[in-house]
Amino acid sequence: MELYIDTANIQEIKEALSWGCITGATTNPKIMSNEKGGYSFKDKILEIVGLVKEPVSVEVTEEDFQGMVGEAKIYSSWHENIVIKIPMGIEGLKAVAQLEKYENVKTNVTAIMATNQAILAALSGASYASIFYGRISDMGYDPVGVIKETSALYKELNIGTKLIVGSIRTILDVNKAFIAGADIVTVPFPILKKMTQNPKTEETIKEFNSIWKEMKEKGLIRLDQEIPARKLTFALANEV
Repeated sequence: MELYIDTANIQEIKEALSWGCITGATTNPKIMSNEKGGYSFKDKILEIVGLVKEPVSVEVTEEDFQGMVGEAKIYSSWHENIVIKIPMGIEGLKAVAQLEKYENVKTNVTAIMATNQAILAALSGASYASIFYGRISDMGYDPVGVIKETSALYKELNIGTKLIVGSIRTILDVNKAFIAGADIVTVPFPILKKMTQNPKTEETIKEFNSIWKEMKEKGLIRLDQEIPARKLTFALANEV
């Protein structure tokens, strides 16, 4: 079970990484376009890879076999942790087969909406297959069923392709995706933040700390050693 962050925003990535539970990142052209202002695409991706130090998916925008392979080879040459997102389709499957079998480039087949597409992605040699939870739901179909079927097939047939679930829109989507058998769920930062929150959790912590403070003030308990007040610096900031 792994959580990736679905963003290209550097501040969001830094914050999420500081929680210690993120093991990768995914981007796409739409996500990259959310980063305002002129910037070098290569520099941005390398900054993300430098922070995450785990797989980072970068998507091609060419739509034919030759174009996808050429674009993929450029992006993958930037860093060993870059995984190339290739769109599901005939040209995409051709590109995946070429990249995985002959170019030593890891791929992530993206925009999968059905089990049959996930089967093709795995058989073409893809390292990852990305099922789009929210967009399947938009069509009126059950994304949980697609994830369950795909996960069961991959496990039964001992297929090495890792199953990623994206297009996450609610906390419940995350829960259902993992329960259905996802290896990885990639989540936008706002949803990740909501996963940490629960009114009852906050109420409980406030109650415990209030009681502890009251005990100290009344002299009913003392600490053998006071906790020193000092500013801590997150280790990641010193590594970059």
